Amino acid sequence: MSVTSRRVVRGAAATVPLALVLSLSACSSDDAGDQASSAGAVTYPSVGYTAPGEGISLGSDDQEIGATIPEPLHVSEIEPIKPNELLVVADGFGKLELGVNAIDPATGVAGSRFVVGPGIWDPVIHGFVGEKPSDPAVLAAEVWRPRGSRGAADFTVTTYSGNLLEPSEVLLPDYARVHSRPGSSAVTSDGKYFVTWDDGLYGVRVVDLAAKKETGALQIVGCGPFTWVDGDEIYSVCEETRELIQISIDDAGVPAETRRTKVLPADFVSAREVSWAAEAKKALLVCANGDVYVFDFSNGLPTSEVSPIGNAGQDGGRFAGNVIDNTGTRIAIEYTDTEIHPDSARGGDVVKIDLHDASTFAPVKSVDLAALGLTGIDSMAFSVDGRTLYVLGSGPEVDGESKQKIVGIDSASGNQISAVDVTATVDDVGTLLTPQVLE
Repeated sequence: MSVTSRRVVRGAAATVPLALVLSLSACSSDDAGDQASSAGAVTYPSVGYTAPGEGISLGSDDQEIGATIPEPLHVSEIEPIKPNELLVVADGFGKLELGVNAIDPATGVAGSRFVVGPGIWDPVIHGFVGEKPSDPAVLAAEVWRPRGSRGAADFTVTTYSGNLLEPSEVLLPDYARVHSRPGSSAVTSDGKYFVTWDDGLYGVRVVDLAAKKETGALQIVGCGPFTWVDGDEIYSVCEETRELIQISIDDAGVPAETRRTKVLPADFVSAREVSWAAEAKKALLVCANGDVYVFDFSNGLPTSEVSPIGNAGQDGGRFAGNVIDNTGTRIAIEYTDTEIHPDSARGGDVVKIDLHDASTFAPVKSVDLAALGLTGIDSMAFSVDGRTLYVLGSGPEVDGESKQKIVGIDSASGNQISAVDVTATVDDVGTLLTPQVLE
């Protein structure tokens, strides 16, 4: 199997020195290889790939250098992401490539690994529960940076599955700029469309993943950047006009505004990140002023004024990340050790997580670093079924080193039910993601 890609060919051709090209072009035209070189074409021999076996390592194990040259290389069909698993994303800011693993949070053992090229402020990564290797496993909005004469940057939406050497890649138009905050992009429940708020458009852009093309876009200045998706219906917020908005995707993949309702109170302010309860069809928005909204879109747009269910503000700390579980039953909110938001340059560290009822905002339990047995909190995510809140963080320091741990919290009671070390990853990890169940 040849693994030469469009980008590899373009990059390889650009690296041939001019002097070499001139010298090759002066050779006899009877030599087929010289003819290819003089035309600027570069070819590489295909290297056979096989299933892992004796002498062919898989995963993080080192492979011994044997007598066979070139060394045998493996490509294995990835194991689909299971309903009891989460995704864990490598730590680090501004990286052009990031490793993503499926992980069993109850054991801490990482499985299938994907390497994506986000190149965006916040990585845009979506995972999916699957049954067979060919099912979609991970989708990422990617930016392949220009390298000299290789050309301009390529903006793509890539779906990884199967053998990972042949992902399904959609090349976006040059003017597309995917908004990267969590909650500003989504995949429709049937897996057909990738929907994103676009920073250049100030509106919604729709990509047909099967047809591998953009099918439509809609500019809506003053709204967004959230994309809560139920079927082919997109819901979002228009802050200045205090409206909730509905955008429908037609059979051709074209989005159109279909309805607005002015149901937000006069003191409503928006936020930077939101989350979605897929089964309950409810959206969580913790406003910049601490007001907590849970929008119910199970019957479309609300028709009467929506009020916050509570306020997340507390003395002595600042509310930070937040998430609602798929069933719309529980909300988890992170808090820092200072009043400065952790996204700020001098922000505080996350030191506790409060679990709340998603209907009344009644407190369920508060767990701090000591209760979790951690020295730092990096991320949190609910399990697919919503029964467990998993917290990723740093364990106690031993001999100058601290292992990463995942702690499981029962959503109903807030009691700890598991605490395991993270193993089998290549890099330190920093973000937990709940995979989506496609119809």
